[in-house]
Amino acid sequence: MKILFGCLLLAAPVGAVIMDREAEQARLDTACISAQQQYIDTGRRQRVEACVKEGKSQAECERDFARFGQREGNKRPDFSQLPACLQAELFRKHYRQ
Repeated sequence: MKILFGCLLLAAPVGAVIMDREAEQARLDTACISAQQQYIDTGRRQRVEACVKEGKSQAECERDFARFGQREGNKRPDFSQLPACLQAELFRKHYRQ
C-alpha cells in the first residue's frame, strides 16, 4: 500500500508537467494561428490597395485577392518564419527530444 501511495505521489507532478506543457503548446499554437491570420489580412489589404491604385474597382480587386494566403494547388503558404510560429515549433521540438 505504501508503494502504491508513493508511486501516486511521484506520478502526480509528472502529470502536472505534461498538462502544463500541453497547455503552453496550445497557447503557442493559438498565437501562431493568430499571427498567420494577421499576416494574411495585412497582405490581402496591401494588395487590394495597390490594385485599386492601378485603376481597378474595389470589388474586382477584392475578388482577385480573396484567396490570398490559402493553399494553391499542392503548395501551402509558408508561415514558418513568423516569430510566433517559430516559437511554437521550437517549443514543440524541444519536448520531442
